[in-house]
Order: sequence, then structure tokens, then C-alpha cells
Amino acid sequence: MDITELDEKAFVDVFNLPEKITIKTASTADIEEMALVTKVSWQAAFSGFLPEHVLKRGNVEFFATIWSEIIKNSTTQTALLVTDGRKILGCGAAGIYRRMYNPVSQKVSRTNAGELYRGYILPSHQNRGLGRALLKARLLKLYELGCQSAYTWIYEQNQQARRFYEKHGAVNLDQAQGITMKRFRFEEVCYSIEVNRVFDFS
Repeated sequence: MDITELDEKAFVDVFNLPEKITIKTASTADIEEMALVTKVSWQAAFSGFLPEHVLKRGNVEFFATIWSEIIKNSTTQTALLVTDGRKILGCGAAGIYRRMYNPVSQKVSRTNAGELYRGYILPSHQNRGLGRALLKARLLKLYELGCQSAYTWIYEQNQQARRFYEKHGAVNLDQAQGITMKRFRFEEVCYSIEVNRVFDFS
């Protein structure tokens, strides 16, 4: 299923989204607004456990560079955004598992492995089903890529994200020390979810 071909009514039916809200593939024109959404969401989610000096480095310029790289390398990964037609409400990425970016784990499959990363919904629009819809859209993208399992690394202390993935069938697979911004070390947990579980979502 190519979600970019769905009309507005189909989005409501397939993703259980409120009317006027759709999910689409991001383009370079979206980078600046996506970076702002990421900054706001990232700092709100992590302010309870990341040090202030790390949080300050998560600025719009930093996240714009990340989204630019993801969109540029579109053969192995996809950036998606949630929009109401006027502004971006959330964004996320999915693609082939990136071993060079993640902690070392012997439990991650060596074949047909996908990854879910950079998933953010504005705090003002959370608990409305948008995160679930974005997860479903990203799993569908991994299905199109031929991935069988999807993995996501989450800060150990990020209880909100951990509960979200557990609620949707993800399994706590491993734990290791990861590196944020190429210099700061934090404990992370790896969750795994079978890609075809997307078809079990109501």
C-alpha cells in the first residue's frame, strides 16, 4: 500500500485519523518545520532526564541537518509527516536498520531488519491517535522495503515511549549504552516488533 496515493477519506478509514489530518512523505520544503516540531517534542519528552546542556544542543539547526540527511538518502529510508493541511503535527522516519548509528546488539536480526526512529508528535496533539497512525504508516513503509522485523532504540528512562511501543506489541529485546550527538552516553533499550503486525492494527 503506497500511503502517498490515499485520498483524505482513505486516511480516515485506514489510519483512524480525525478528518483533515493526513500522513505524507516529507520533502526538502518541509525540513525547517519538521525540525521545529522535533525540537519542541524532543525537549518536552526528555526534559525530565536529559541534562540541560544536552537539551540545549537539540536546536532547530541540529534537527534540520538530521532530517535533510534522511530525506536525501531516500532509497533506504523514508521521512513521513502528519499534517492537518496547515501545519505539521508530527513526523517520523523508517528504513533499513542502521547498525553504524545504534548500540551493538547480537539480538538484532542480520537479515531483513528495519528500524523506526525520530518519531515525534507535538505535545499539544498527543493522545489523539496520531502517534499510533504514524507508527502504522512507518511499519507499512518497512513492509514495502521487505523488512520482517523492526527495531527501535529508546532512552531507558523514556517511560512514555516505552509504554507506547509495548502497548502496540513491541518486545523489550536488549539494553546497551548508546551515544547521543556523537558524544553523550546514555543507557538505551531496544524494542522489536514484527512488521506484519501492522495488519493487526484496527
